[in-house]
Amino acid sequence: TLLQGERRDVHPTGRVKMEAGDVVHVGTPPGPLSDWAIKKVHFHGFEGLPKTRNVPAESPEFSCFGHQWMVAIYPGGHRDSKEGKVTILLYNKSPESIQAHFKIVLKHPTDRTKRTFQAKSDDKIRTFGCGDTNS
Repeated sequence: TLLQGERRDVHPTGRVKMEAGDVVHVGTPPGPLSDWAIKKVHFHGFEGLPKTRNVPAESPEFSCFGHQWMVAIYPGGHRDSKEGKVTILLYNKSPESIQAHFKIVLKHPTDRTKRTFQAKSDDKIRTFGCGDTNS
């Protein structure tokens, strides 16, 4: 999950405080994502996740933009999704609203030649209220 505009706490030595699981980049990545925060959320054993409609598998909460977030995947679909379609949602779990661009990329875990799926906010900034989702 990518979120644009995250601010990091700076240690008194001037070093940026890192969170467990952060990806470290040296230099500026090429392209328009250079000011995005990248949070990787892995759902292992997809075939064993619940296939019942409206029953999610949820990630633990994680911090980004000073907010708490959670990703939920619904292998059997969510609410009005079409039959046979998987739904993935990004939740703002913090009490304050926030505006952000986002992008969700789903990839096959071992075969990079298989088709990937992307959900994103395009050029629009989405407002995430407390408990709001965007997919």
